[in-house]
Amino acid sequence: MAKITKIEDVDKYMKASNENNDSITYYNPKSDNNFKVLGLAFFEKEHEYFRLPIKCKDKVSEAVYWLASQPTGGQIHFKTNAKKIVVKIKNKGDYTMCHMAKTGQQGVDLYYRLKGQKGYTFYTCSKFNVPDIEFESTIFECDDEDIKDIIINLPLYEGIEYILIGVNKNAIIYPNKYKNNGRVVVYGTSITQGGCASRPGMSYTNILSRKLKYEFINLGFSGSGLGENELAQIINTIPHVKMLILDYDANGGATGDMYNNLEPFIDTFRSKHKKTPIIVISKVPFSVDELNNEATAKRIRLFQFQRDVVRERRMVRQDKNIYFIDGNTLLGDKDIYECLVDGIHLTDLGFYRMANNLYKELKGILKSNEKCNNKHKKR
Repeated sequence: MAKITKIEDVDKYMKASNENNDSITYYNPKSDNNFKVLGLAFFEKEHEYFRLPIKCKDKVSEAVYWLASQPTGGQIHFKTNAKKIVVKIKNKGDYTMCHMAKTGQQGVDLYYRLKGQKGYTFYTCSKFNVPDIEFESTIFECDDEDIKDIIINLPLYEGIEYILIGVNKNAIIYPNKYKNNGRVVVYGTSITQGGCASRPGMSYTNILSRKLKYEFINLGFSGSGLGENELAQIINTIPHVKMLILDYDANGGATGDMYNNLEPFIDTFRSKHKKTPIIVISKVPFSVDELNNEATAKRIRLFQFQRDVVRERRMVRQDKNIYFIDGNTLLGDKDIYECLVDGIHLTDLGFYRMANNLYKELKGILKSNEKCNNKHKKR
């Protein structure tokens, strides 16, 4: 009897789904107009899977610029009648995070929607052998040739040299007539970036983009969301922004930068976006803070500071389009620490709860703002 050495020896569903044959035709989303890349604000102009302008290197920190090469929030949209969809990917590197699945860190996943279906359904993620940085993986298979709307979510924590989308020969690719209601920019930390979702579609910004039908621009920078004014200036160059979410308490609050730069960040954004909703979110509860008196006191002070900034701007400056959301409410009221991987970063459950609780708030604010804008247009 052969000696068992690997899990795939006994469980076929644990195998990497590699594809390497002549039955697949590949397309490059960078050069093929049948594909629409969303979630990367500068892609249309620069055709790079990069979250900031390539030329901003001298304007931001080395850490932020490196993290910007990780295309979290990027989505590839298209329609097809394909029975099989394969991705061919080359990542920019390979490093293993101690608490995050490779499928979320450097893989992709796929959602589809059939005709008449309201929302998208998850199918699977790319499965590849570690430490491969170049791989092919089947991410969709079906028995019919019905037209399907497809979203492929890009990696959360690894850059990509290229991604090619493959379909079975004779399958047709169509552009998806995506109704883009505008962009929601989310500036924040590792939690915003997607740490530590098991796959890209479970990042809270990706969940919200599917639920709200807005394009979400993820500007979460792991350990580096410090609220520098240069980031606010870059955000002001992004067109069609319908909302700004500031979720950087866990970094900027920890360093103390938030006390000095929250208001300047808002002022810079307001210099261009006079009425666009701004949402300030305090951080979600961390179990590692629970029994630490100093950390608990610090969290309360930061909560009060952000709440008071928003209150003052609403009541004194009459800015009725700025809102505060208490992060303590976003993981629910039961078993909240089951939402965490390491006492700080979120599990898929945490992202799901966070997205669902934010959805209720954001939907109402976006709808109200749209009505307001439509009234002004009619005058």
